[in-house]
Amino acid sequence: MSKLNEMIREFREDIGQSIEGLALLMQMEPDEFAQLEEDWIPPDDILQRLCALFEWNYRDIKRLADKTPSVKLGQNYPEKPESSLTEETPSKISVPPFARMIREARIKAKQDARGIATLLGVSPDYYEELEADLIPPDDLLRKLCSLFGWNYKQIQQKISRQSTVLYGTRQPPLTASEIQARLPKIELPEITDIPAPVSLHEQIQQARIRADQNVEGISLLLQVNPKYYEQIEAGDVIPDQDLLKRISSLFGWNYHEMLHREKSSQYGQLQPAVTSLDSADSSKTEIKLREVQEKIAENWREITRERQETLLTQLELISEMMERWKNED
Repeated sequence: MSKLNEMIREFREDIGQSIEGLALLMQMEPDEFAQLEEDWIPPDDILQRLCALFEWNYRDIKRLADKTPSVKLGQNYPEKPESSLTEETPSKISVPPFARMIREARIKAKQDARGIATLLGVSPDYYEELEADLIPPDDLLRKLCSLFGWNYKQIQQKISRQSTVLYGTRQPPLTASEIQARLPKIELPEITDIPAPVSLHEQIQQARIRADQNVEGISLLLQVNPKYYEQIEAGDVIPDQDLLKRISSLFGWNYHEMLHREKSSQYGQLQPAVTSLDSADSSKTEIKLREVQEKIAENWREITRERQETLLTQLELISEMMERWKNED
């Protein structure tokens, strides 16, 4: 066991964490992390993640690793490629430039398709089509640009340049009148009565189901208690204007349209929002943040590992978005 392997083991024991827990945070298999505590000197990408997680100085740890003889993993633990991009490189798969740009941005953010789809308010299957060749509608394109910090106008110009229509060489394209002449004559069906508009709580529930997300995941993104969110979906509780704004932002709805629609029915019962100056210490928001953190820590071991990974993926992306907003402010 080298000095570096011993440091990794001692750090884990000092914080009272299991091998499985740190392996999950490192995005590794538990057997692989166990090798880090024995004789394996990891490659640079894993070493960088390790230093970021343990808050170690990367240059010092790198020098220590270089002085230690490198021991590769055994046959039971094959080394992972430096990036998942090696599985499907652009040279092997023909992907349009914008679709490849979305995929590379997601991989750079270390997120899976499910987490990005949740934040965009679309299904995972629909998001995978975006990484293939589907050009998103304008509202979804704006959300993509906001999520990844892109310039909307520049991206729109990029899409316009790549979206050229290619026709076959056997015959010229048909005119609109020729196309209409070839279409079969059909009778238009009778227009049925327009159904009553969907209530707010049903619309919220349907949006969550379309996003293929559970109650815990949406509650985390909205910063509310899961039981309170279930009451909203059941129609027992009406969200206040601040929560409605967060819901509209999450699902890509127009907040003012939603507010105007609900004011005519249920929103007459709401009290007007109280406007207050931001305090220097932001004590109220900090207390609320600590309460959310305590609830997550309290219930963490009560949920499955799959749901833990889903929450971690979403929290990582939220953290990166906060870092970008901090730089913008």
